[in-house]
Formats: sequence, C-alpha cells, structure tokens
Amino acid sequence: MPPRNQRTVEQATRRAEVVALRRQRLSLAEIGRRMGISHQRVSQLYSQALAEIPVHQVEEHRAEELILIDDAINDLLPIARDHARPRSAVEAWNAIRGWAERKAKLLGLDAPERLEFITIDEIDREIAQLNAQLEGVTGGPVAR
Repeated sequence: MPPRNQRTVEQATRRAEVVALRRQRLSLAEIGRRMGISHQRVSQLYSQALAEIPVHQVEEHRAEELILIDDAINDLLPIARDHARPRSAVEAWNAIRGWAERKAKLLGLDAPERLEFITIDEIDREIAQLNAQLEGVTGGPVAR
C-alpha cells in the first residue's frame, strides 16, 4: 500500500480530473467510463471536490452552470413554440422542464424550508427561566 500522503495526492488528482471533465460538460457516466469507475463514484468524487474548493470557485462554477441552462432553454424555446412540428415541440418542452428542474436544484428553490413555531406558553416559560437565572445572579427579584 502506498504511503498515506501519496494516496492523498492521488485522491486529490482524481477529484480534480472529475471536476475538469465535468466542466467540459461530460456526463457522470461518461466520466466514469473514461476513468474506469462507476458513475456513483464519480458523483462522490465530484461532491467531495466541490466541498473542498473555495466558495468563490463554487460560485463561479454555479454561474457557468446557470449560463448553460439559460442558453439551452433559450435555444429550445423556438422549437417548443413551433406548432408545425408538434412532436419536436413536446420533446423541446420536456427538455426545457429538465433544464428548469436542474436550475431550481442548483439555486435551492425546491429545498424544504424549516419552520419553527413558538407558542405564547413556551415564551412565558423561557421568560420565567431567564428571570430565575437573573434572580440567582443578582440575589433578588428582577424589576418588571
């Protein structure tokens, strides 16, 4: 087994290769074929690489993806609106839907929101606990 630092360099090199191929617009499956690994492993390496790179580079990559998505949708819209070729129009709308879903995912538009509801009783309990803590610190009742 190679030394740990050599394995780390090899792993970083593989992650960089995955990112470079992805930026060339290759699919995960195609990258996997080229590298001799599964598309699931490519996805893992790609996610690891994105987690390690500086935020500004992730934002740059996201901006490139958004430009690609917008360009693809703009190219597909005339085909989708061509009623003389209904089959092509339907296929174009399906492709647009796919690009729109990708854009929503990239922007986090469909991410679930976390909502927290606090009741008046919970607020009153918290206030009572804080007052009790203040009384313990000051040695007497808290002015209200």
